[in-house]
Amino acid sequence: MLEGETAAMDEQWWEFEIDLSGFTYPQFLLFFFDRPVVGHENEYYLLRTEMHRFVASDPTTVVGHVQAMCRNFAELTKVYSHEQLEQGLWAVFGVGISCEQYLFDPTVDSGVRMDCIECMYLPFRDVASRCTADVRQSFYFIWWHMILFTFWEAADYDYSGLADDRKRMADTIYQTLSRILALEHRGCQWCALHGLGHLHHPLVRDTVQDYLNAHRNKLTDEDVQWVEECRDGSNL
Repeated sequence: MLEGETAAMDEQWWEFEIDLSGFTYPQFLLFFFDRPVVGHENEYYLLRTEMHRFVASDPTTVVGHVQAMCRNFAELTKVYSHEQLEQGLWAVFGVGISCEQYLFDPTVDSGVRMDCIECMYLPFRDVASRCTADVRQSFYFIWWHMILFTFWEAADYDYSGLADDRKRMADTIYQTLSRILALEHRGCQWCALHGLGHLHHPLVRDTVQDYLNAHRNKLTDEDVQWVEECRDGSNL
Protein backbone atom coordinates (compact mmCIF):
# COMPACT_ATOMS: atom_id res chain seq x y z
CA MET A 1 0.00 0.00 0.00
CA LEU A 2 1.34 3.45 -0.90
CA GLU A 3 2.27 5.89 1.84
CA GLY A 4 -0.40 8.34 0.69
CA GLU A 5 -3.08 5.66 0.84
CA THR A 6 -2.06 4.75 4.42
CA ALA A 7 -2.27 8.39 5.47
CA ALA A 8 -5.68 8.72 3.86
CA MET A 9 -6.95 5.64 5.74
CA ASP A 10 -5.61 7.00 9.03
CA GLU A 11 -7.31 10.32 8.38
CA GLN A 12 -10.60 8.58 7.60
CA TRP A 13 -10.39 6.49 10.79
CA TRP A 14 -9.85 9.48 13.06
CA GLU A 15 -12.60 11.38 11.29
CA PHE A 16 -15.08 8.82 12.60
CA GLU A 17 -13.68 8.52 16.12
CA ILE A 18 -15.80 10.45 18.61
CA ASP A 19 -14.24 11.71 21.84
CA LEU A 20 -17.13 11.83 24.31
CA SER A 21 -15.15 14.11 26.60
CA GLY A 22 -14.94 16.65 23.79
CA PHE A 23 -18.63 17.44 24.27
CA THR A 24 -19.78 20.23 26.51
CA TYR A 25 -22.68 19.16 28.72
CA PRO A 26 -25.30 20.77 26.41
CA GLN A 27 -23.67 19.03 23.43
CA PHE A 28 -23.74 15.72 25.32
CA LEU A 29 -27.50 16.09 25.82
CA LEU A 30 -28.10 17.04 22.21
CA PHE A 31 -26.02 14.14 20.91
CA PHE A 32 -27.88 11.50 22.91
CA PHE A 33 -31.41 12.86 23.22
CA ASP A 34 -32.12 15.35 20.41
CA ARG A 35 -32.76 12.68 17.80
CA PRO A 36 -35.74 11.19 15.96
CA VAL A 37 -37.19 8.10 17.61
CA VAL A 38 -36.34 5.15 15.37
CA GLY A 39 -37.50 2.12 17.34
CA HIS A 40 -35.48 -0.24 19.50
CA GLU A 41 -34.25 -2.42 16.65
CA ASN A 42 -32.58 0.58 14.96
CA GLU A 43 -31.15 2.40 17.99
CA TYR A 44 -27.68 0.92 17.55
CA TYR A 45 -27.38 2.23 14.00
CA LEU A 46 -28.78 5.65 14.91
CA LEU A 47 -25.52 6.52 16.66
CA ARG A 48 -23.02 4.03 15.28
CA THR A 49 -22.93 4.76 11.56
CA GLU A 50 -20.01 3.78 9.35
CA MET A 51 -16.83 3.59 11.48
CA HIS A 52 -17.81 5.50 14.61
CA ARG A 53 -15.64 4.59 17.59
CA PHE A 54 -16.31 6.20 20.94
CA VAL A 55 -13.46 7.09 23.30
CA ALA A 56 -12.92 9.42 26.24
CA SER A 57 -9.59 11.21 26.43
CA ASP A 58 -10.78 12.69 29.74
CA PRO A 59 -13.06 10.16 31.51
CA THR A 60 -13.72 12.62 34.35
CA THR A 61 -15.61 14.86 31.92
CA VAL A 62 -17.87 12.02 30.82
CA VAL A 63 -18.63 11.04 34.42
CA GLY A 64 -19.45 14.70 35.09
CA HIS A 65 -21.88 14.76 32.18
CA VAL A 66 -23.65 11.61 33.37
CA GLN A 67 -23.78 13.05 36.88
CA ALA A 68 -25.33 16.29 35.63
CA MET A 69 -27.79 14.34 33.47
CA CYS A 70 -29.01 12.39 36.50
CA ARG A 71 -29.09 15.42 38.77
CA ASN A 72 -31.22 17.37 36.30
CA PHE A 73 -33.22 14.52 34.85
CA ALA A 74 -36.59 15.99 35.80
CA GLU A 75 -35.74 19.07 33.73
CA LEU A 76 -34.95 16.91 30.71
CA THR A 77 -38.53 15.63 30.71
CA LYS A 78 -39.61 19.19 29.87
CA VAL A 79 -37.36 19.28 26.80
CA TYR A 80 -37.45 15.75 25.41
CA SER A 81 -40.26 13.26 24.98
CA HIS A 82 -40.45 10.06 26.99
CA GLU A 83 -39.48 8.14 23.85
CA GLN A 84 -36.45 10.36 23.20
CA LEU A 85 -35.28 9.93 26.78
CA GLU A 86 -35.71 6.16 26.59
CA GLN A 87 -33.77 5.99 23.35
CA GLY A 88 -31.08 8.30 24.66
CA LEU A 89 -30.58 6.31 27.86
CA TRP A 90 -30.12 3.13 25.85
CA ALA A 91 -27.41 4.99 23.95
CA VAL A 92 -25.71 6.49 27.02
CA PHE A 93 -25.47 3.10 28.72
CA GLY A 94 -25.40 0.79 25.71
CA VAL A 95 -25.00 0.43 21.91
CA GLY A 96 -21.27 -0.05 22.35
CA ILE A 97 -20.78 3.42 23.88
CA SER A 98 -21.30 2.48 27.55
CA CYS A 99 -20.59 5.71 29.38
CA GLU A 100 -20.98 3.76 32.63
CA GLN A 101 -17.56 2.18 32.04
CA TYR A 102 -15.95 5.44 33.20
CA LEU A 103 -17.65 5.14 36.59
CA PHE A 104 -15.19 2.36 37.32
CA ASP A 105 -12.10 4.02 35.87
CA PRO A 106 -9.58 4.46 38.73
CA THR A 107 -8.06 7.49 36.98
CA VAL A 108 -11.27 9.38 37.85
CA ASP A 109 -11.49 10.65 41.43
CA SER A 110 -13.47 8.13 43.47
CA GLY A 111 -15.53 10.86 45.12
CA VAL A 112 -16.73 12.07 41.72
CA ARG A 113 -17.59 8.52 40.65
CA MET A 114 -19.46 7.73 43.85
CA ASP A 115 -21.38 11.00 43.69
CA CYS A 116 -22.42 10.13 40.14
CA ILE A 117 -23.78 6.78 41.35
CA GLU A 118 -25.64 8.51 44.19
CA CYS A 119 -27.19 10.96 41.72
CA MET A 120 -28.75 8.02 39.90
CA TYR A 121 -31.32 7.94 42.69
CA LEU A 122 -32.81 11.18 41.37
CA PRO A 123 -34.26 9.96 38.03
CA PHE A 124 -36.16 7.33 40.00
CA ARG A 125 -37.36 9.70 42.72
CA ASP A 126 -38.23 12.57 40.40
CA VAL A 127 -39.41 10.84 37.22
CA ALA A 128 -39.87 7.07 37.40
CA SER A 129 -41.87 7.33 40.63
CA ARG A 130 -44.48 9.37 38.75
CA CYS A 131 -44.92 6.82 35.99
CA THR A 132 -48.32 5.17 35.86
CA ALA A 133 -47.32 2.72 33.12
CA ASP A 134 -45.45 -0.50 33.87
CA VAL A 135 -41.91 0.66 34.63
CA ARG A 136 -40.68 -2.83 33.78
CA GLN A 137 -41.28 -1.94 30.13
CA SER A 138 -38.97 1.08 30.38
CA PHE A 139 -35.23 1.65 30.53
CA TYR A 140 -35.50 2.31 34.27
CA PHE A 141 -35.98 -1.40 34.84
CA ILE A 142 -32.76 -2.29 32.99
CA TRP A 143 -30.76 0.75 34.22
CA TRP A 144 -28.88 -1.04 37.01
CA HIS A 145 -28.53 -4.22 35.02
CA MET A 146 -26.51 -2.22 32.49
CA ILE A 147 -24.38 -0.58 35.19
CA LEU A 148 -23.66 -3.87 36.95
CA PHE A 149 -23.00 -5.83 33.78
CA THR A 150 -20.10 -3.44 33.19
CA PHE A 151 -19.08 -3.45 36.87
CA TRP A 152 -18.72 -7.24 36.96
CA GLU A 153 -17.38 -7.69 33.44
CA ALA A 154 -14.52 -10.20 33.47
CA ALA A 155 -15.08 -10.74 37.21
CA ASP A 156 -16.59 -13.66 39.11
CA TYR A 157 -19.20 -11.90 41.27
CA ASP A 158 -16.98 -12.23 44.35
CA TYR A 159 -17.38 -9.12 46.52
CA SER A 160 -14.72 -10.29 48.98
CA GLY A 161 -12.17 -10.49 46.19
CA LEU A 162 -12.72 -6.93 44.95
CA ALA A 163 -10.07 -4.26 45.30
CA ASP A 164 -10.88 -1.55 47.84
CA ASP A 165 -11.96 0.96 45.19
CA ARG A 166 -14.39 -1.53 43.65
CA LYS A 167 -15.76 -2.45 47.07
CA ARG A 168 -16.49 1.21 47.79
CA MET A 169 -18.28 1.50 44.46
CA ALA A 170 -20.30 -1.66 45.20
CA ASP A 171 -21.19 -0.24 48.62
CA THR A 172 -22.33 3.02 47.03
CA ILE A 173 -24.46 1.15 44.50
CA TYR A 174 -26.00 -0.89 47.31
CA GLN A 175 -26.85 2.26 49.29
CA THR A 176 -28.34 3.94 46.22
CA LEU A 177 -30.46 0.92 45.34
CA SER A 178 -31.65 0.72 48.94
CA ARG A 179 -32.86 4.31 48.71
CA ILE A 180 -34.74 3.53 45.50
CA LEU A 181 -36.23 0.42 47.12
CA ALA A 182 -37.60 2.65 49.90
CA LEU A 183 -39.61 4.78 47.44
CA GLU A 184 -43.37 4.29 47.70
CA HIS A 185 -43.71 3.20 44.09
CA ARG A 186 -43.90 -0.43 43.08
CA GLY A 187 -42.17 0.16 39.74
CA CYS A 188 -39.18 1.83 41.40
CA GLN A 189 -39.04 -0.95 43.97
CA TRP A 190 -38.99 -3.50 41.14
CA CYS A 191 -36.13 -1.59 39.46
CA ALA A 192 -34.16 -1.59 42.72
CA LEU A 193 -34.78 -5.29 43.31
CA HIS A 194 -33.63 -6.07 39.77
CA GLY A 195 -30.42 -4.14 40.43
CA LEU A 196 -29.85 -5.76 43.82
CA GLY A 197 -30.20 -9.15 42.18
CA HIS A 198 -27.21 -8.32 39.97
CA LEU A 199 -25.09 -6.64 42.66
CA HIS A 200 -23.86 -9.70 44.60
CA HIS A 201 -23.28 -7.56 47.69
CA PRO A 202 -23.20 -9.27 51.11
CA LEU A 203 -26.10 -7.15 52.42
CA VAL A 204 -28.44 -7.88 49.51
CA ARG A 205 -29.90 -11.12 50.84
CA ASP A 206 -31.15 -9.63 54.12
CA THR A 207 -32.35 -6.44 52.43
CA VAL A 208 -34.44 -8.28 49.85
CA GLN A 209 -35.73 -10.75 52.41
CA ASP A 210 -36.89 -7.85 54.58
CA TYR A 211 -38.72 -6.43 51.59
CA LEU A 212 -40.31 -9.80 50.88
CA ASN A 213 -41.43 -10.18 54.50
CA ALA A 214 -43.02 -6.73 54.45
CA HIS A 215 -44.79 -7.09 51.10
CA ARG A 216 -45.48 -10.80 50.67
CA ASN A 217 -49.23 -10.44 51.21
CA LYS A 218 -49.40 -7.97 48.28
CA LEU A 219 -47.47 -10.16 45.85
CA THR A 220 -48.56 -12.94 43.54
CA ASP A 221 -46.80 -16.30 43.67
CA GLU A 222 -44.96 -15.33 40.49
CA ASP A 223 -43.87 -12.05 42.08
CA VAL A 224 -42.60 -13.86 45.18
CA GLN A 225 -40.56 -16.24 43.05
CA TRP A 226 -38.97 -13.34 41.15
CA VAL A 227 -38.13 -11.44 44.36
CA GLU A 228 -36.57 -14.60 45.77
CA GLU A 229 -34.42 -14.83 42.64
CA CYS A 230 -33.30 -11.24 43.22
CA ARG A 231 -32.52 -12.12 46.84
CA ASP A 232 -30.44 -15.10 45.76
CA GLY A 233 -28.69 -13.35 42.87
CA SER A 234 -30.09 -15.88 40.41
CA ASN A 235 -32.12 -13.45 38.29
CA LEU A 236 -29.52 -13.38 35.53
